[in-house]
Amino acid sequence: MQISQQSIDDVISRADIVDVISKHLKVRKSGQNYFASCPFHNEKSASFSISPAKQIFHCFGCGESGNSITFMMKYLGLDFVNAVKTLADNYNVYIPQETHYTPQDKAEQQKKKQHKLDINETINKAVRYYAQQLIKSSLASHYVEARGLNKQTIAKFELGFAPSGFQNLASEFTDYLTNQLLIESGLILESDFGKRYDRFRDRIIYPIKNIKGEPIGFGGRIIVKGEPKYLNSPETILFNKSQELYGLFEAAKSIRDLNQVIVVEGYMDVIILYQYGITNAVATMGTAVTEEHIKQLFRMCDNICYAFDGDNAGKKAAWRALERSVGLVTDTKAVNFLFLPNEHDPDSYVREFGADSFIQKVKNGSIGVINFLLNQLVNEVQINTDEGKARLISLVKPYLEQIKALALQVILKKQLASMVDLEPNVIESILNNRTRFAFYNRKLNNINNAYTSHGKKTPLDIKLLENILLALFNNPKLAREFPMPDNEVLQNLDEQVISLFRLIDYFEVNYDDFKDIDVVDLVQKNYFSAINIGALYNRVKQELDNYTNVFSIDTIGYRDMLKNLVSGQKKKRPPKLT
Repeated sequence: MQISQQSIDDVISRADIVDVISKHLKVRKSGQNYFASCPFHNEKSASFSISPAKQIFHCFGCGESGNSITFMMKYLGLDFVNAVKTLADNYNVYIPQETHYTPQDKAEQQKKKQHKLDINETINKAVRYYAQQLIKSSLASHYVEARGLNKQTIAKFELGFAPSGFQNLASEFTDYLTNQLLIESGLILESDFGKRYDRFRDRIIYPIKNIKGEPIGFGGRIIVKGEPKYLNSPETILFNKSQELYGLFEAAKSIRDLNQVIVVEGYMDVIILYQYGITNAVATMGTAVTEEHIKQLFRMCDNICYAFDGDNAGKKAAWRALERSVGLVTDTKAVNFLFLPNEHDPDSYVREFGADSFIQKVKNGSIGVINFLLNQLVNEVQINTDEGKARLISLVKPYLEQIKALALQVILKKQLASMVDLEPNVIESILNNRTRFAFYNRKLNNINNAYTSHGKKTPLDIKLLENILLALFNNPKLAREFPMPDNEVLQNLDEQVISLFRLIDYFEVNYDDFKDIDVVDLVQKNYFSAINIGALYNRVKQELDNYTNVFSIDTIGYRDMLKNLVSGQKKKRPPKLT
């Protein structure tokens, strides 16, 4: 197997060398680097140095050196290909299968590598330009001073300013009108008429860096009237928001030393916390926490604390973080949630009450994933009624099935039993039965048969369609398990199946909006009886009509999908869900 240079670079970028080596050797921090006893020769004192900044190791005793791939080859005795594949598997890096690798391919890969370096240099040049503009602008300088930032902090995070005007970067890039790298880096935009203009204007600039400290994008905060308040670089070949976290490079050392990371929402939260001595904070960038974010942080430490804003938006962000985290926690990897007073975010809280108060809140005022889960779900039911208690059990089931940590499973069952006034063994018996979630999940897995048809259209059984539909109504997040096939595959599928995939895609994209539609009760009321799909269609259509101002219903195939189901049920008895 041949591996492209691009794939190799991706592996090196994602596989943090300290994390790689610490899985095999006992390492200790000393200054900016880490040290261990060299595994390649006998020695009494630790001379094996690991540099997180350079992402290399070097033994001052025997002279062995290299990167994370080199270490895996030397330490585990792997060849180059298997070393890369092992790291790729460990750090979720996709490596495309390559059957041949010609000189032309090699030249193309080298061209791509150089192209990335050119984009990186373009971004670096912009970082320097924006930093100069911050010094020159009295308006921008006054803003950062009013936010309480000192010169050391400004320099640490390389903050800058994008002045007003549409082509300010032209003073730094003499080839502004022809330089394609400016567009590919996200620094400028081009209109339909070919006119170019700066993406960032009248904004404080926050350079976004990867784990190696290389600037890969920007965040911009408006300081005059205008929308949006925050504007980020688009995703590029260097910048992927689902994988990157703001401040991770600056916080990496503290995260490892403290064995904890604090996840906040905003750039300024990270910066102010750092200035106040809380140096293990990172932030998402206009997107929800992703599984990749969580996995990356868990590779660096055992404890994640989400400290989002105290308003409703912050609480919703925390819940989305819980949904992403619940399946990744273990008995040794913990997630906690800190909820500040409604009027505060981490930035304002630490400036008003100080760093010690914030640290104590993180330590003593945060709640674990189990308590947060139950506290939220119990608010959705009338817990003083038998029906409400039964509803709570049904709500907990899908989350329980995601938890891999045995101890947490036991704790969750015990607390749930107490809340619904049942003995733990009764709860255990209920939860061990075949649940709707498990039933639907098995049914949903059968959808894979729809796009392994080898060019032939494959109809789906009407019963399966109905069960999938009901599963999505009851658990919209299940849609995330089923990516849309590419257009070539879709062309070979039955129309009903295509509509189904559109439905799944819609649920995934619009989960936060759709989950508020009151169809869950309808599904549950019909759970132990035959489903009248026609009645279901009419009820859902009525509910969806209330949301036409939020999204276009006709374009995603809802009605066609349901009509097909109704048509298919005319001569069939509706199946009973068991």
